[in-house]
Amino acid sequence: ATGKSKATLKGHTGNVYTVAFSPDGRTLASGSGDELIRFWDVETGQLLRTVAGHVDTVSTVVYAPNGDMLASCGRFDQNVSLYNAKTGEFLRLLSGHTDGIYSVTFSPDSSTLASASNDGTLRLWDTQTGQHQKTFGDGSVLFSESVVFSPDGLTLAGGSDDGTIHFYNVQTGELLHALKTPAKDVYSMKYTPDGRVLTSTNGAALHFWDTETKQLAHTITGYSQIVDSVAYSPDGQTLASADDIVRIWDVSTSELQRTLSPESLAAIAYSPDGETFACGTRDNTIQLWNVSTWENRLILKGPLHGIASLVFSPDGQTLVSVNWNNTIHLWNTDTGEHLLKLREVVESRRAAAFSPDGKMLAAVGYDNEILLWDVATGNLLETIDTAPNYVYSVVFSPDGETLATGNDENVIYFWDVATGELKKTIQTEWGSESLVYSPDGKTLASCGGKIYLWDANTGELLKTFTGHIDGIYSIAFSPDGRALASGSRDSTVIIWDLTN
Repeated sequence: ATGKSKATLKGHTGNVYTVAFSPDGRTLASGSGDELIRFWDVETGQLLRTVAGHVDTVSTVVYAPNGDMLASCGRFDQNVSLYNAKTGEFLRLLSGHTDGIYSVTFSPDSSTLASASNDGTLRLWDTQTGQHQKTFGDGSVLFSESVVFSPDGLTLAGGSDDGTIHFYNVQTGELLHALKTPAKDVYSMKYTPDGRVLTSTNGAALHFWDTETKQLAHTITGYSQIVDSVAYSPDGQTLASADDIVRIWDVSTSELQRTLSPESLAAIAYSPDGETFACGTRDNTIQLWNVSTWENRLILKGPLHGIASLVFSPDGQTLVSVNWNNTIHLWNTDTGEHLLKLREVVESRRAAAFSPDGKMLAAVGYDNEILLWDVATGNLLETIDTAPNYVYSVVFSPDGETLATGNDENVIYFWDVATGELKKTIQTEWGSESLVYSPDGKTLASCGGKIYLWDANTGELLKTFTGHIDGIYSIAFSPDGRALASGSRDSTVIIWDLTN
């Protein structure tokens, strides 16, 4: 009614990733990166109880419709836990998925739980016995952020990372049909109470599907796209930003020069000489564009499974793709030849980084260690243990002597590349989502909720920039170091003057 904050609930020591009200609205459950689940009294704001959640982050908590049970999942331990919602007593563990679990939901009668995993399957579990009942999917489809029962409990819908919604018969396990949404992902789905309409969203539009005709009935737009990548051209005259399409901006005038619309855009990169622009897609292709003509000169195809990020070598002759099947591939940018595949232990959601001399490649491993490879041979040179925290980003200093990493506890680590030893740390308020060094190596920029500039030698905070109204995913220094560009979840790109 007033928009004023009613209560602030404090107690978690890590980021809070998930909250859920009990069906009667009297209790709130929360899950955090501190591995704990907390239950709060909604009326008083008091902490009722704390229970152990998962190994690493508790990513989802959800109440059963009858209010008797709470389910939680952890993306890293691949398990679902069931608790007595009234007492917090641990009831049983549901194990069987072989990759991170992204979503769980109860059937309308609370007797069954469905889980969606990055292993390409949906699974059904008996909530009273914990027994696995059925598996939907053969591993070829990566189910994303949402799985939902129809109101009558007879159909299970699962959204996939290619924007397709799959509908299964709960009793037989049969795939009834699949709907391709006009999006590259499905983040959330809800049925209307009568089950006649299913609404899906990718965060940028709402799509209303008639469940009888299987047709798109209506779309609500007006939501903006997330700007998840920005990149300066080497001459500093243009800036590329990526949401669902690529936008090329004139830096001096802020005017939009052109757009590129590759299907299922996922990653962008300029070559060091500025002559080539690379686009990676979720449809397993890399497109190389001639910047002078903006013609698509080469398409790279190979043993891929969706592109997560791209990075050129310093000499521009090699392009690295980090892929969603947890592999890294090296490509010849002149011929498109596939040069090398690095072993399947990398965490696909983070970028890789070349050393300034181009001889070494760094990436994040599954256990959040930093893996350093010899680019010429593909041999693993060194492993740097970064502790158990989820590593967001990795970047070499311009002199190649230091490797900086940012993690989910908002800590920036500086590692000695030669020895693997920790040099120093910086604790940020919310600013380790992405890291980038200034061209002269004297300044490190980090982002998250705000943008921070740090003295790279001392770790001293130099400046803080605020202006975005949502999370900041990408930052880039201009080639002359006089400006910094940022892209945000709020759908804007801001260029910051660093000369003042």
